[in-house]
Amino acid sequence: MSTTTTFCVGTYLTTRLEELGVGHLFSVPGDYTSDLLEIVDTKSTIQRIGNCNELNAGYAADGYARANGLGAVAVTTGVGSFSVLNAIGGAYVEMIPVVTIIGTLSNVKRLNAINAGELFHHNTGPGDENRLVFQGVTVAYEQISDPLQAPNQIDHALTMCISQKRPVVIEILEDCYKLPCPAPQGTLSPTPLFTPLEQLKVLAPTNTYAKGIVTAVHDAAQEICTLLTDKKVKPVFWIGHELGRYDLQELFNQLLAKTGVPFVSSLLGKAVLAEDTPGYLGIYNGIFSQTQLADYDCIIALGVWNTDLNVFGEKLKAPLGTGNPAAVLATRNVVKIGTTLYSQVSLENLLTEVLAQLKPQSSTSDVYSTAVLPACEQEADQPITYDTFFAGLNGYLTPQNLVVADIGLSTFGGSSFLTINRQNGFLAQAIWASIGWSVPAGLGASFTPGVRPIVIVGDGAFKLTCQEISTMVACGCNTVVFVLNNGVYAVEQILLNAEPFQKDSTAKFEAANVLQAWDYISLLKGFSNNDPQAMSAAVNTIGELNEVLAQISMHSGAVWLVSINLNERDFPASWQPFVTPKD
Repeated sequence: MSTTTTFCVGTYLTTRLEELGVGHLFSVPGDYTSDLLEIVDTKSTIQRIGNCNELNAGYAADGYARANGLGAVAVTTGVGSFSVLNAIGGAYVEMIPVVTIIGTLSNVKRLNAINAGELFHHNTGPGDENRLVFQGVTVAYEQISDPLQAPNQIDHALTMCISQKRPVVIEILEDCYKLPCPAPQGTLSPTPLFTPLEQLKVLAPTNTYAKGIVTAVHDAAQEICTLLTDKKVKPVFWIGHELGRYDLQELFNQLLAKTGVPFVSSLLGKAVLAEDTPGYLGIYNGIFSQTQLADYDCIIALGVWNTDLNVFGEKLKAPLGTGNPAAVLATRNVVKIGTTLYSQVSLENLLTEVLAQLKPQSSTSDVYSTAVLPACEQEADQPITYDTFFAGLNGYLTPQNLVVADIGLSTFGGSSFLTINRQNGFLAQAIWASIGWSVPAGLGASFTPGVRPIVIVGDGAFKLTCQEISTMVACGCNTVVFVLNNGVYAVEQILLNAEPFQKDSTAKFEAANVLQAWDYISLLKGFSNNDPQAMSAAVNTIGELNEVLAQISMHSGAVWLVSINLNERDFPASWQPFVTPKD
């Protein structure tokens, strides 16, 4: 970086973001951020994306980060920062690196608030409310009031973000953006969270701590190798999102090649490897699974979090987190095998040591076929259903598509069963589970080179965040949004009282779960002001779905909003255990 260029706080921040691969900044204008947005527009290569509200901007930055590595969002203090909090909470829980930039009161205004009791708009008072609000969902929080300290503060926050894979906040006082500051020095890179195994082995002879970790890694790997080579057990790998967050896919591919053991993925880890990888059996998501792990004696979970939605409604034969010696749960810094806990054993070091100890296995006599949805073979004039929609869409998807799925019937046993032959080609907020996330997240993912996002969202969730379709149109995106339009909050109804979904039932839905009908064709016209690159359709039959999919391919540069008109009592077949009357 040349030190002859004059930098201010704003250009320092945008330069560092550019260096880290951020090409788009999601934002809602506010008087405390106006100078920053002007700098973005005139003095950086970052494209500013104007969102419809701050929550959506946060979701968009989340989707952008999942697809591209690092996301950024800029909002004003108070009304903006409090609004974006939900999105940042989800990013924190699911390990998504997002930089939140908050513009706030100038130095003079802060002094007036403290000393004279003056209350300024968008503020709750003279306290440090933003730091208090965000402290539980960030790994770094920097408030910039001195331009001379700004470079160190910005570098610290960004380094923490890319190292921990979690959100940070950079709060900037409004009178600091254009103040001169020192130029960037060097480049930023992640700080390793764990010492590499080879380095630990070098240190071990003279360092008791390093020796202890090397021993733990060796012993944990040895136990896993024993399980993998025991001819009396039937092992299966269950892989999760941490393999993707820490770029460990290649190590796992080597493990597959050495063992020939099949694997399944968690919902959050879906498509962490392309699903045409040999040995892939499908998703495991409790009841909503393509393969039941109870069929296996030895479950080796790598990078999987033991959450309620990962084991939805089912007890495993080799339950994770218990004393069953056939259950292995390995996450980023701890390994549990039966009742034995190995701490400070990173997932990367564990995989490295397993590969070193493991001898290549003879090819398995079993033939594992990749799980796929059955083709839709019903007549073209048959009414569309959840299952026939997903079967039809599955035959349409290519590796150029990136699926962004909302939570609910649109995910569990639905989009989760799609075959995704693109590594990291499926995005879902499968722990935080904030409905409506998918539409703005799909907007963020739309800025990924070489992909066409497919958003799948229920009509109830769509109504929370649908305005971002107008942003897709404004930015010239070619995103496709499928709204699963059944007119009800189906998951809530099923969990409350599934009787309306039982065969031949005439039971009424709970009034709170009934949605107001929308005209989606006209809605898109309003959002796009009749832009010719904004197209909509309604699908009532299997034949109409096939026709619309063909049109979507033909108009490859357009934004599409497609209403999949479902019977209100329809549901994916995998939900039948929840619907069947209990004895």
